[in-house]
Amino acid sequence: MKIRIIGSVGSGKTTLAKKLSEWQQIDYFETDRIVWKREETEVRRTDNEKIAVLNKILQQENWIIEGVHLEAWVDESINQADVVIFLDLPKKQIRSQIIKRQIKQLLRLEAAHYPIRFNMLKKMFYWDDLFDQRTKPLIARKMAQNPTKWLIIKEKTVFQEIKNGVLQIISSRDIL
Repeated sequence: MKIRIIGSVGSGKTTLAKKLSEWQQIDYFETDRIVWKREETEVRRTDNEKIAVLNKILQQENWIIEGVHLEAWVDESINQADVVIFLDLPKKQIRSQIIKRQIKQLLRLEAAHYPIRFNMLKKMFYWDDLFDQRTKPLIARKMAQNPTKWLIIKEKTVFQEIKNGVLQIISSRDIL
């Protein structure tokens, strides 16, 4: 099974990827970790490096890829996905989740790969607005190309409902 998860910053992509990974015993990958080499400091990969890392993942029989990235270099992950989950949650919920994440990171209850400062919170709100303006229209065009493989989540949903949605799409497309 190949699953692609798309959503704004703070929409719950990583949390959902982890749950789906446990459920199906499939590795999950974050596009942020494809874009960035996270060692002692973060270093942005070149376009060729990103594509090489992604292609290695796409060669696997099963995978889950989550991330906000929707540039041309990730198109093949959407093309190959059996199911694309779009977390299209209300802005109020996303903003709340971003703030909760920042608090957990400040209290060191959750790891952060960036400096936890008010400026970062402002950037995340900005990125969420940018997602609405730039990425959602791209998603609409991609959904129109193959609407039967898209599962759109518009509100906080019980994980069982998401699993049922994934299975319904898979079975309707005769993938298993």
